[in-house]
Amino acid sequence: MVITEPFEEIVARIIGESDEGFFHTGAQLVVIHEGERVLDVAVGNTHLHEPYKRSTLASLYCTAKPIIGAGVLKLISIDELSLEDRLGDVVDDLPARWIADRTIEQVLGHTAGLHVVNTILARILPERSREPWVYASEPPHGWKFGIDRAYSEFGGWFMLGKVIEALTETPFDTWVGDEVLGPYGVPADDLILRIHPEDYERFYPRIAATLDLTMEQAVPLLAEVGPETTAEWNPSFGAYGTMGAIATFYDGLLADLRGAERVLPQQLLELATTPRLPLRHDVTLARDAGFGLGFMTPLSSHHFGEMPSDRAFGHAGQGGTSIAMADPEADLVIAVLFNAGLDADTALSFRRVNLVSSIYRALGI
Repeated sequence: MVITEPFEEIVARIIGESDEGFFHTGAQLVVIHEGERVLDVAVGNTHLHEPYKRSTLASLYCTAKPIIGAGVLKLISIDELSLEDRLGDVVDDLPARWIADRTIEQVLGHTAGLHVVNTILARILPERSREPWVYASEPPHGWKFGIDRAYSEFGGWFMLGKVIEALTETPFDTWVGDEVLGPYGVPADDLILRIHPEDYERFYPRIAATLDLTMEQAVPLLAEVGPETTAEWNPSFGAYGTMGAIATFYDGLLADLRGAERVLPQQLLELATTPRLPLRHDVTLARDAGFGLGFMTPLSSHHFGEMPSDRAFGHAGQGGTSIAMADPEADLVIAVLFNAGLDADTALSFRRVNLVSSIYRALGI
């Protein structure tokens, strides 16, 4: 556990909130500044009232999406793929012509219209029914592909998983683990894109369920802990991990932005972490929002507050439970997980903005 002096007050506040249980009962917080891990702490208790540890695994939901994005960018960097390639050029026999015609750039940049594939149904439907349902989805009426933009929670990332497997002939989780997470030094047991059935018993003792605090009493989402959910083929939001591992991934991205080329070339990563289009209303997120290629940016449009620079990039997870970001201007990485989902105003406008701003102020940035 690492708690340097600037963060003592923040950690004390998070511990107090965990004890009260109004916003969460457990949390992990990691901050890396100028290459030094200045905060790495876990507080509170899991849904089983056991200590929340830095090694506790939680469902990362959409916070893990940039890992899949980095896997696609890696394929582009080794000339196995291009941003102009269409899905139908890579994935054989796509039955939906409108999906087959979409380019990799459109999918990564959320201009492919795949937001019509509803994420709630994706969670409810059995795994075997998801692929035909994606292909049965109708294109958005009047949508201008490549120009109009809306955040795709499920459909786009589902297709990117298919792209990775079609090109590598390897399960997406194995390939991304070997080609992205491994070279960045992310421990394989601390960030798992899919927990295969043969590994479930090994990981099960470390997995903690998210609490739903939007109802009258806390409801643990126990499906997250079950073997059916952990083993799903789900590149959209099926990953489990720790904030320490996520922070290591983002620290690797910062190194590559400085030219390290451990995974990605600097120019391609700069392209991916730069906003692609002007801010405009996003029908999925119900706010003005911006994106790069696989990343949320600028973060000011995603309830990260005004402290991160315009070059900062990252992603957030379901219900405000987790966030991860990097700010090249400040040489800063932040990764935070709370074990409870809240209403949007509390989770995003209050909890997320205040915490990120507090971290910047603690570092004097």
